[in-house]
Amino acid sequence: MPWILTVTLTFLAPLALISYYVGRKLFKALTLRFSWDHKRAKWITIAVYGYLHLLPILFALSFFIGGGEVTLSFTGENPWVDFFIVYPFWIALVVHIQAALLFSLTDLAKLVFRKFYKESRDRWRNVESKTVLTMFGFILVYSLITIAFNTWTVRLSEKTIALPSQFPGLDGLRIAQISDVQGDGRTTEEDLRKYVKRVNDLHPDIILFGGDIVTSGEKYIESTAAILGELRAKYGIFAAVGDHDIFSNRTRVVYALTSNGIQVIEDSGIVVQTEKGPIEITGITYTYRQRPDEPSLAKAMNGNSGAYRILLCHQPAEPLVRIASEKGYNLFVAGHTHGGGVAFGIPGLFLLAPASFETRYLSGLYHNDNLQVSVTNGLGLTLAPIRFNAPAEITLLTFVKQ
Repeated sequence: MPWILTVTLTFLAPLALISYYVGRKLFKALTLRFSWDHKRAKWITIAVYGYLHLLPILFALSFFIGGGEVTLSFTGENPWVDFFIVYPFWIALVVHIQAALLFSLTDLAKLVFRKFYKESRDRWRNVESKTVLTMFGFILVYSLITIAFNTWTVRLSEKTIALPSQFPGLDGLRIAQISDVQGDGRTTEEDLRKYVKRVNDLHPDIILFGGDIVTSGEKYIESTAAILGELRAKYGIFAAVGDHDIFSNRTRVVYALTSNGIQVIEDSGIVVQTEKGPIEITGITYTYRQRPDEPSLAKAMNGNSGAYRILLCHQPAEPLVRIASEKGYNLFVAGHTHGGGVAFGIPGLFLLAPASFETRYLSGLYHNDNLQVSVTNGLGLTLAPIRFNAPAEITLLTFVKQ
């Protein structure tokens, strides 16, 4: 069974409950405010919600009837399917979860003020219906704008990396950190070329790529690698292997990247001699399907070059961050999380995404004792064909002496 279908079916039950909760709140508010006929409104609601949730049903049926090849129509290969089936489902999902977070506040208020609610039930219901519809209207507009901006634009995130006192000569060195380009039917060659141009316009000294050049299958491996081969950095481009590289065809991905001038580092280290001083880069293949055993990890991380030490991998796994800190690395660079991809909540207050349960290193720059951890959101898409509160990005790391 395709991993996309597996994940979709796993989350289908809780998502159905959320949709039911929000739909019921909206139904009550609309029928009260506009005095709609309940029977007719009920069937209209069922029809709308049935349409919005066609994706997992059609996806599952397509797989069980026609196999994996048929399901490709739902992964960006068919723009009509995307427009009429895929995007409505995911946009509705975002809107419903955001709405559920706020609607729960009205139910909490009813619970806290249940005495007053019983005494003035009609007045309360009238206020509640107005509140629910106002909230939903705001959430709908906000979600659509945020999805459009986060999904179809790429931000430049500039971070300052404080240098330890023993490496003052590296002051001013610039590293472009990229990851998860996910070449597929949605992240097109045009998108990739724009991405490459923006990276090259930064004139980085080094480019570090956190893996995942395609979303699935082998169709886009060579074309994506060829475009990434147009990246330019003074001292080289270095890559780690990602989850989707292994899901697709690890050997073919590594060969394609290497053939286009990108050095893939797997469970080993190299020392890059720059004009500003030596930099040791250790590449670790740390994915769902492939992780180094303890002897291999110890061997790969046992460098003693006296250089500034960077650990490059795909997943910002907390155990690996801890080991890197213990081993005296200065910088940990990863991708994988997509910044959460679809992150729910209120920006600036709290955001929660599925990746939050996997690692606390979700997006941005973190400090773990003397180790700085940089996680970039990447460019492409995976399960969801949209981004929400997790914009696509290029990260520029500039070394600055203290």
